[in-house]
Amino acid sequence: MPGDRNVRFGFAAVATLAGLAAISARNEPEVDWPVLGVTIVCWWIWALAEGRFKWPVYFMSITAPLVVNIVESGTEVSMFILIVGIAAIASFERDRTLAAALAVFAAVATLVLGLTAIDNFGTPNWLFGIGFSWLAGQMAWRYSNVVGELQESRALVADHAAVNERRRIARDVHDLVGHSLSVVMLHVTGARHLVRTDPEEAERALEQAEEAGRRSLAEIRRTVAMLRDEAESEAPAPSADLGDIVNLVDEYVIAGLDAVAEVRGPLNEVDPAVALAGYRIVQEALTNASRHTIGARVIVTVRVEEGECQLAVINRGGEALERTGGSGFGLVSMRERARSVGGSLVAGPTPTGWTVEAVLPMEPAGVRR
Repeated sequence: MPGDRNVRFGFAAVATLAGLAAISARNEPEVDWPVLGVTIVCWWIWALAEGRFKWPVYFMSITAPLVVNIVESGTEVSMFILIVGIAAIASFERDRTLAAALAVFAAVATLVLGLTAIDNFGTPNWLFGIGFSWLAGQMAWRYSNVVGELQESRALVADHAAVNERRRIARDVHDLVGHSLSVVMLHVTGARHLVRTDPEEAERALEQAEEAGRRSLAEIRRTVAMLRDEAESEAPAPSADLGDIVNLVDEYVIAGLDAVAEVRGPLNEVDPAVALAGYRIVQEALTNASRHTIGARVIVTVRVEEGECQLAVINRGGEALERTGGSGFGLVSMRERARSVGGSLVAGPTPTGWTVEAVLPMEPAGVRR
């Protein structure tokens, strides 16, 4: 409700009607106009100025009816302005201690006025009106706060979802592009070394590089298509799984990487989301091995046993290549993929090279069949 101009206009209009009713109920309205007229003007200034001029309104809305009733009897109708003022203060004032203090002051002043100044003032009725208006304003305040918090929470959830989606897209693009370029570069490097001594073998290496590039380009296009609206995109190709790791390693072997794969266990029992995460982890580890070492032997192990999937990519020997300002996003991507399905991953150097090890559940965290 804070900041809602229509609601402020409503309070100002009700205060105006209450003031006019108080004046028209008397035969001699001269006593009422000087105070009630200023009060009504203050209310409209407050409404038009988005509530910035609150102190004149607070002062006049509480004191004006009391002053009018002290000066002249028979003006109880003006107390409606006080009730409207308490409701507005309880609805809009951010300082809740101040709002409560003003309501208590109005109630005490009304009680004193009814006991000392005017007979048959109807004090219980006005006290009930003050209490009711305070409770109604308090409920409006709480409601507006709840609505505001829900809107903020919705915005935070939307932002969080957008961030997670950007991270997922970044991981997919990074894995696809990194893998394809690594395989292509291995073939091109082999062709460069053979171009003088064995032109035919160099030509085959270039053909394999071209084929790998085309496959990767098609996969990237499928991934981009999956990011579009389902109504506009074609059906995506089946996702890679743990059973494709052997073919993945063979692809690197053909490109010149000394690698071997060992796969054991019931791979078909692994959830597709977990299998895809495991495949991407191995893919990124092989990409890093081809980029950062030369002449190393890479051992890829996949075991499905005892209710979990264990992955290991071990680099042994070889010569480390000079790093050229890598961002380290590959390691971050692998850890995020493992955590996304409820698994864990450790990676780091060993006395003989580098090791990446991951333990993944059979099903993503929170999923039960």
